[in-house]
Amino acid sequence: MQRQSVDRKELARLAAASGAEVPQSALEPLAEYLEMLCQWNKAMNLVGPHTWQDMLTRLAMDSFHLAGFLDKLNLPEAPLCWDLGAGAGLPGIPLRMAWTRGAYYMIEVREKRALFISSVLSRLQLPSTHVFRGPVEHFFQGQYYKADCILSRAFMPWRQLLDLASPRLHDNGVLVVLALEPAPSELPAPWRLVEQHSYVVGGHGRWFWALAPSAGDERLTYDAATHQAG
Repeated sequence: MQRQSVDRKELARLAAASGAEVPQSALEPLAEYLEMLCQWNKAMNLVGPHTWQDMLTRLAMDSFHLAGFLDKLNLPEAPLCWDLGAGAGLPGIPLRMAWTRGAYYMIEVREKRALFISSVLSRLQLPSTHVFRGPVEHFFQGQYYKADCILSRAFMPWRQLLDLASPRLHDNGVLVVLALEPAPSELPAPWRLVEQHSYVVGGHGRWFWALAPSAGDERLTYDAATHQAG
């Protein structure tokens, strides 16, 4: 497979214009990841965009916005994080170039995508970053500890995700949803919205929701304008 070269200067320019904080140390591994993604995408159709510039702005930059969002959350110093339905390593692989706390597991059932992630990890050596190939149910069965953070990007509808994540989150854990709309004003008990962030990609809004089960069984509502739970 022919490899598409990423112009490092253009990459740095696009990253600087993205509105996200991209560490200088992330630029080279990010370029290598995008080159691999372009190469594999020609044969396996891993993602929709076909140029590295589109892959960067439409897919990978989410991860650097996410890094800043995760730092705002009340997570342990070394959290255990599970990324459900990791696809082609998004958001996980670029995220781990900027946010390196704890252990991060990407779970992907599709063999070609999991193989791609494994190849990237063997090349880039991201800290404490792993991939599991198989259904999430099989991954859960092998886990002794509950997660401090579960992440999901278009893995399943968010209401189903709440049921899936609830018994597998640590008592103080959070579920982070990457969404194309703001969080709902009312969530099923016992869930509450603890943090939300919006940003723009290609003229379209995107959101992160951080959800957590509340201590009681009461239904909590959230006013997105004031960021006050009630």
